[in-house]
Amino acid sequence: MIMPKTALVSIAALALASSSADAFAPPAFLRTDAPGASSSSSSSALSMGKSQTTPGPSSAGSSGPATSEYRMKKMSKRMKGKKKKGGFSDKDFDDDKSSSKAAAIMEHELAAEPEGGEGVQPLVAGTEEIGDFIIRIKDLGPVDESDEAYDLKEELGTPVHNFWLTALVNGKDVQKTRNIVLKDSAKHANFPGFRPGQIPPYAQPKMTFFALQETLVSSCQQSIKIFGVNEINKDQLGAVTFNENVEDLSKIYDTKKCPSIPFTANFRGSFDPDAVRQSAEEDATENEAEEESDE
Repeated sequence: MIMPKTALVSIAALALASSSADAFAPPAFLRTDAPGASSSSSSSALSMGKSQTTPGPSSAGSSGPATSEYRMKKMSKRMKGKKKKGGFSDKDFDDDKSSSKAAAIMEHELAAEPEGGEGVQPLVAGTEEIGDFIIRIKDLGPVDESDEAYDLKEELGTPVHNFWLTALVNGKDVQKTRNIVLKDSAKHANFPGFRPGQIPPYAQPKMTFFALQETLVSSCQQSIKIFGVNEINKDQLGAVTFNENVEDLSKIYDTKKCPSIPFTANFRGSFDPDAVRQSAEEDATENEAEEESDE
């Protein structure tokens, strides 16, 4: 499982013992150069479960053009007032508690969306919406027999699939996590030419880097639940590969405004056999009931 934030900030703090560039290496469980991680300079492999292995590409997962625009407006009425199965609740999007609804979105180039595959519908319509941003998942098909995860079918009782995801990292979550990292790191910071406890400007992007890694993984874990998809928690098979360069993002991220960050990722997962997907008829009935209650 992912290490808790307390462990994350402690390890980050230990990395501040000197001004050497090596002092800022991320902890092993977040290393993009860890065994099995992507060798591409434009992507980062982190673990949603126990692994650090990049999911194998599907034959239907070749890169293709993608055009997406992201805007933020006030939340959909469907996201207010009650908790939805597999989705987010008011608590998740409260202005004072990690809110995305009023946050600006960072503009940056996303990796191309893979061609082929089939879009996965959310368990409950509307739970994939964050303002005007739409979380999406593509099923790129079952892993093939050459993939190590293929043999998990018998253990899990369901085939393992390759998935592509586009989701949003909550800006308030980034800010909160970064503040925790900074606070704990300052207790151990002792840089030549700086007061004890002071983190110099050149070390700030690395603090942002740690925070982005943690919140990217958390966002993935939350997002896939909306679609009834389970992460893989088995040895070296449960990694998520972020298709954007996390370190580059950390260098240009506005830590004053803390905008939310759209991203894309690939990972192995499986469909939850116990998930109940709401039918179109049930959704229409619920919409009518909500409209009547509003009146």
